[in-house]
Amino acid sequence: MKKRILALICASVMALSLTACGNSSKAPEAEDSAAAPETEEPKEKESTEKEETITIGVSFGQNVHPFFVAMQMGIEAACKDYGIENVNILAADSSLETQVSQIENLVTMGCDVILLNPYDSDGVVNAVNSALEAGVGVFTMDIDCEGSTAYVASDNVKVGKLLGEWIVEQLGGEGKIAIIDGISVTSLKDRTDGFMSAIEGSNIEIVAEQQTAVERDDALASAETILQAHPDIDAFVGVNENSGMAILSAVTAAGLEDVLMTCVDATAETMAAIRDGKVDVGVSQDPYQMGYTAVEQAIAWANGENVEAFVEVPVDYMNQDNIQEVIEREQSYGVEVE
Repeated sequence: MKKRILALICASVMALSLTACGNSSKAPEAEDSAAAPETEEPKEKESTEKEETITIGVSFGQNVHPFFVAMQMGIEAACKDYGIENVNILAADSSLETQVSQIENLVTMGCDVILLNPYDSDGVVNAVNSALEAGVGVFTMDIDCEGSTAYVASDNVKVGKLLGEWIVEQLGGEGKIAIIDGISVTSLKDRTDGFMSAIEGSNIEIVAEQQTAVERDDALASAETILQAHPDIDAFVGVNENSGMAILSAVTAAGLEDVLMTCVDATAETMAAIRDGKVDVGVSQDPYQMGYTAVEQAIAWANGENVEAFVEVPVDYMNQDNIQEVIEREQSYGVEVE
């Protein structure tokens, strides 16, 4: 295991400040797959022996999305299975300044590893580099940033390609579409890149694009404005839950029919919308597995093992044919679907 003088100096601080898995000081309250393959059950540790003790810090960029609740559950389950007792789980409340302070504090407190879900990929780089210089491993989850030790996530380019391929197939390669995406975080940018590559060469015309997918209110305002200018679109693409649900609200309020809609993430809202036939298709991620896998990778790194720069968690379509299977999987993670 990598040893650091800082961790020894701060041991007494950690004894007071770090909490056991499942008793985090501040945690997300509740996010962000036509036939999806069977999902693997979370891997469980075969040996009952505890790993050499390490300390893990966690910082979520947001704390109000059910996607991150499932991710936190995966982290907590892995910590329990692997005997990791010292972990501090924080959430930045959608504040870059808060998250930067959290990263700095977790380093000062002596964490061996930080599991990071960046709120702003560019904005956290300096804090991440400082952590790395202090000998702390930084494992990004769902959203990456420059310099991370490893990145555990879905292949977000693939997520975008799946959406684009579905749109091309449904529209027969031609039609007018709009898209709400985002470039401030790597995952959304990658999805947009994947989507654009999938529709390249078709006769599909993008009549409007707004990069407001991060916040629901912004996405809704954009969707309403787009529909006022282009009520004749054939499809409206959302690249995450916020954009997908905002599009659904705007299309419903406008009384439009026959507009194909997409979303991403198996959250309670998106799953219910697909189950009830309100949204046509989505792409399902598995945030529980992201969290669980991130802990496994962190343990391996802390014990001197080599880790891959990118660790992929599988994704696939979700539609009415398989949505009940996806709902049951998410319910096993504690997601409630009305």
